[in-house]
Amino acid sequence: MRIKESEKDGVVVLTLSGKMMLDAKSAGLHDYVKNLIEQGKTKVVMDMGKITWFGSTGLGALLASYTSLKDNDGDLKVARATRKIRSVFMFTQIIKVLENYDTVDEAVAAIK
Repeated sequence: MRIKESEKDGVVVLTLSGKMMLDAKSAGLHDYVKNLIEQGKTKVVMDMGKITWFGSTGLGALLASYTSLKDNDGDLKVARATRKIRSVFMFTQIIKVLENYDTVDEAVAAIK
C-alpha cells in the first residue's frame, strides 16, 4: 500500500493505493496517522478509491487510526471506498462508526 499526503481546506487527505492487507505497509498506516497527530494534524480524510485489495489488517489499521484521532479531539472520514470495501464495512458494522462519502470534497466538508 502507498500513501500520498495532501491538504485541502485544513484537512489532511491521505490517498491510499494498492493492497491493504497483511503486510508492514498496511499496519504502518496507523503509525503514519500517529505521526500526523504529533504534528497537530487531527482532521483526516482517507481516500480509498485506489485500494485494490482490503483485508483484516487494513481494517484494523483504519479503526486504530480512527480511535487515535478521536482520542485526540480529531476526526476521520473515508472517501471513495469501493463497493467491496463498503460491503466489508456493512458486514462488520464499521459503517456505524466510519462515515463514507462518495467524494473527497464531501468528506472534507463533513469534517469541518
